[in-house]
Amino acid sequence: MKEEVHSVLNIQKEALAEKYLGLPTEMGKATNGVFEYIPARIKTLIGGWSGRETSCAGREVLLKYVAQAVPSYPMSCFLLPATTCKKLRLAISNYWWGSSADNRHIHWQKWDQLTQPKINGGMGFRDLKLFNVAMLGKQGWRLVTKPDSLCARVLKGRYFHNQEFIETTRKKHASATWHAILAGRKALHGGLIKRIGNGTTTSIWEQRWIPNHFGGSLLTPSEGNNVHKVVDLLTESGQ
Repeated sequence: MKEEVHSVLNIQKEALAEKYLGLPTEMGKATNGVFEYIPARIKTLIGGWSGRETSCAGREVLLKYVAQAVPSYPMSCFLLPATTCKKLRLAISNYWWGSSADNRHIHWQKWDQLTQPKINGGMGFRDLKLFNVAMLGKQGWRLVTKPDSLCARVLKGRYFHNQEFIETTRKKHASATWHAILAGRKALHGGLIKRIGNGTTTSIWEQRWIPNHFGGSLLTPSEGNNVHKVVDLLTESGQ
């Protein structure tokens, strides 16, 4: 397949660096070591701040607008391993409580509490795992709202050519990027519902289509019912 692509595009030579635009160009099944450069970079940043007399407000600004911004771009393209997110959290948490990325100090509150909004008694720090899923959810949202874009057409032809993006299943030999987009799709499931037009493509029992009602779907069991699409519920006047 690779040779055919090179032949069609007339590519005579291929040269891939370890990273392109700050992202890894090649990934295998084991991804734990691929993103180690992210916590290493954050530790380097925090190391430059260590030893300075910084107030709590100063540390908060540095962590929120500098340290937590570093992984934003990789998180919008890949699902970072849990170990990488843990290392990021530890470096940020250690600096918050002790002005250092490595030295361990007493953490007077759990990190889950610090990620709560300030109005709820937290500090508003990012939950990096949830933030990663949210960033990937934006990629899925683009596939839904911009189906004619080049990226959407390429992915649809490769992974869900006969299905909707929301309904497609995970492919066995899919790329790491596609696995990441499917992981971010979880962020969409909680809020998306089908918009009803003529009702011919919306399943009554399997899809979310009722706004502000029991999670968007019917509670009535589908067994014994002869209607399957929303169009079957509409009268001739379309109501």
